[in-house]
Amino acid sequence: MSHTAGLPPKPDPRTGEPRPPRAPLEPDWKRAEDKRPGGEHQVPQPPDGYGPVLEWFRPTRGYSVTLGAIMATIMFVFFCIRDTGFSWMTTWWLWLFVVLSPIPFLFMGRAIRISAGADWLRYGKSGFVGTYELTTVKITTGGASRYLELTDEHGNSTYAPLHNLQMNRELWDLVYNGILHSVRGNGAETNKLARTFLDLDNPLRFRGE
Repeated sequence: MSHTAGLPPKPDPRTGEPRPPRAPLEPDWKRAEDKRPGGEHQVPQPPDGYGPVLEWFRPTRGYSVTLGAIMATIMFVFFCIRDTGFSWMTTWWLWLFVVLSPIPFLFMGRAIRISAGADWLRYGKSGFVGTYELTTVKITTGGASRYLELTDEHGNSTYAPLHNLQMNRELWDLVYNGILHSVRGNGAETNKLARTFLDLDNPLRFRGE
């Protein structure tokens, strides 16, 4: 039985209007990334039968550089703590860990491609779901990150870092509205982390407030 009365309306598949209200963010969320003009042509496209790309996220070069710099700093601090000082700096090969550690993060950042329409989400080349047809909405943790697991009624699924999905707030708003409709209207299965971090136990969310 559907219980979608009072929920923010589903946007038009072609125009994305009306846009849904703001979705909740992770507690440690800091800021959104600027959306690259023309980026809708550089991100994964939806399958036939779905509306166009309305929002997208592709990290800027600065985002990747920042990730690399953070990793290099972590390695530097680690060696200082391990040796209780700077004596390690005279061992040339230890510097390789500091200098080379950012490289994987530079490529990882460039590989992130996210797109969304009014009723779908695509993360990377293969992770696609219809956001108003979800049967499972779960959040899991891995290290310091939280991951959103979504499965729709057609067996499609995607697994994405929650932080990445929220780097474009308008994209996240579209996805979250579909999650609300799926949970309230379709009875999608959730877990405790999803209910907590997606604010799904808050009745105001189901009234569009």
